Amino acid sequence: MNKQRKPTKATVVLEKLQDDILTGKLAPEEKLPIEVLKKKYGLSGSPLREALSRLVVNGLVKEEQQCGFCVAPLSLDEFYDIYDIRARIESMALEMAIANGDDAWEADILASWHKFSKYIDPRLNKNVDPKKWDELQKEFLFSLVKACGSPWLLKIRAMLFEQTARYRAVCISAKVHDEKGTIGLLKMDEKLVAAVLARDAQNACQISEEAYRMSVAHTAEELKKRMPEGIKHTESHNERREEKRRKRS
Repeated sequence: MNKQRKPTKATVVLEKLQDDILTGKLAPEEKLPIEVLKKKYGLSGSPLREALSRLVVNGLVKEEQQCGFCVAPLSLDEFYDIYDIRARIESMALEMAIANGDDAWEADILASWHKFSKYIDPRLNKNVDPKKWDELQKEFLFSLVKACGSPWLLKIRAMLFEQTARYRAVCISAKVHDEKGTIGLLKMDEKLVAAVLARDAQNACQISEEAYRMSVAHTAEELKKRMPEGIKHTESHNERREEKRRKRS
């Protein structure tokens, strides 16, 4: 029998740090002194430094020369940039998956959609956990594109997904308390599933891009309300991005 390996101290503290950043317990640009973290998490400096270095790679933590570590700042410019690229990558992967997917792929889509939609539907579940929402949504969205046939496209997509973790957390935590908005999301995703299973690539990509636009608009408003001091925003820059999105659609 295969035994599961016990997670390392660095992995354990990485998960704790990541959760604290995603939930806002550690605020954007907050300093992360090693001595303070040692007391907070009950670990020595070595696993803490390893965990922080790994969080630097995925963009949640920033390392400054001579100044140690701090929580990476949130930026609307970065947010718009990442989501713009994510939408393009998602459409590309979706179109390829529709061309390549088989019956097993369709079955996986239906299964993951059933789990995700049933869990977040406020008419069925009044105790939605944002972390569980994110996990099921990740599984559902991956099921749509995993038959694309390009390992590198999926790697790039996964990297972008991780880079948007904090922005998704802001969006999901707001949607959990927005019954009307959640039902609207479910209806749009239901149309997306129907278009994918009908092998209508053009319609599926249009629905996917529209879902991204809605998510971007909603999340941007939440960011402005919740973290005005931690956001760097250039209005004209973002207006140009929105104009490009409208032209593409």
